[in-house]
Amino acid sequence: MRDVIHRMGRRCRNWDYHGRGTYLITMVLADRSKPIFGQLTGANPDAAAIALSPLGLAIDAHLRRISEFTPEIEVLGVQVMPDHIHVVLRVNRRMAKPLGIALRGFKGGASKIFWGQSAVGTADAKRPLFAEGFVDNILGDGEAVANALRYLADNPRRLWEKRAHPELFRVLCDVEAAGGRFAAIGNRALLKAPHIYQVQVSRSFFSYRRDAKGAILKNVPPRIATGEFKEKLEGFLEAAAHGAVLLSPCISEGEREIARIAFEKGLKVITLANKGFSPLYKPGGRLFNATAAGNLLMLAPIAWPYQPGEKKMTRIDACILNCIAQWLSGDGAVEIKYRGVEPSEIDRLAAEAIGRG
Repeated sequence: MRDVIHRMGRRCRNWDYHGRGTYLITMVLADRSKPIFGQLTGANPDAAAIALSPLGLAIDAHLRRISEFTPEIEVLGVQVMPDHIHVVLRVNRRMAKPLGIALRGFKGGASKIFWGQSAVGTADAKRPLFAEGFVDNILGDGEAVANALRYLADNPRRLWEKRAHPELFRVLCDVEAAGGRFAAIGNRALLKAPHIYQVQVSRSFFSYRRDAKGAILKNVPPRIATGEFKEKLEGFLEAAAHGAVLLSPCISEGEREIARIAFEKGLKVITLANKGFSPLYKPGGRLFNATAAGNLLMLAPIAWPYQPGEKKMTRIDACILNCIAQWLSGDGAVEIKYRGVEPSEIDRLAAEAIGRG
């Protein structure tokens, strides 16, 4: 459920941008109100494509020639959208200057192309084509690169879906539910479902690999330790297949696994997050497809605002989200024992989180 930081100056502080690496780079127009690179075409999402304008074609060609100016860089894939561009590129050997300098050079050349196609004396003359900075996603293994290339190819379909269902992709900041308020994105009608079942899976159902000091290895998937999880999974999937909505804070590995399988089967899910959504937030991967299909609603307590980057899930956060999930689920709630914490205190904190009177 990782959030995306929509900030053109995002950088990884501990990464060497002179050295070898593979990246998914995004650059946006300085004026996104004028999508001058092309137009979305296609009668349905499977036929979606971008018909590039003369400027869009010129920018596409200019981007593919970046290795002529910086031979250390290899372009692996390009997707020009109406108001932004994506490129997957690989730095094959160490550069004298950081990657940002090469991209600045590309944007300078792109502006000259833009000026050359604009009528002299217009407001476009000498106005930079692209906004300052760029967003980079550092790609690791070959699978990450393949996923990034698939993401580029899927961009026209994603744009088609967002334009066809704008109400599902709009971030809302004051959705009422369970006597409180939430930030939300997705299908709010799921809150009115006659049956909402709370998904709660104890971590005791799994065995975790640990380091020499006993700490859990976060990047190693746990192993299912009991048959109880399979029974829970089958019960939730059967209920959802008959019209119920599954509601989960997706805290434990079991809760996340149930959500993943529900998404794959086209079932309806409400998730809870421990922070709000940025104004430009857009779900990715299976979350995008579930949102477009009307099968997903993402909620965050109104008092927990958006913040860039990852927000650590504390035990108190988890208890609060489980309590809120109980309130939202009604008759479909599960009984939870909050060890070491008074239930009344969790109720108080959960009420504060959603502004419940």
